[in-house]
Amino acid sequence: MNCKEFESYIPAFIDKKLDFKTMEEFRAHYESCSECREELSIQFLVTVGVWHLDNDDDSAFDFEDELKRRLVSNDKLIVRHRIFLDSQRYLITLGCVLLGLLLIWHLG
Repeated sequence: MNCKEFESYIPAFIDKKLDFKTMEEFRAHYESCSECREELSIQFLVTVGVWHLDNDDDSAFDFEDELKRRLVSNDKLIVRHRIFLDSQRYLITLGCVLLGLLLIWHLG
């Protein structure tokens, strides 16, 4: 993912609408690009700040902490998704092996 793509995905990140593949690429780019980290921080601050103003939320709100929590939450989702995909692959492989053994036993 390049910087232009990253910036185009920021609204989807803020709205929690990134698919897992894009989320992985988004996080990888975020970790490697200081300019995009700053851009995400700015857009997150503006978007979430406006939302809080529009909803008459006068409570103190730590935008940087909220962004960090959002990133950690996404990391956890990515890990769970990888585990699910790996489990799915193992089960399919096991099913194929068992089916093959069943066929060999039945035809043998």
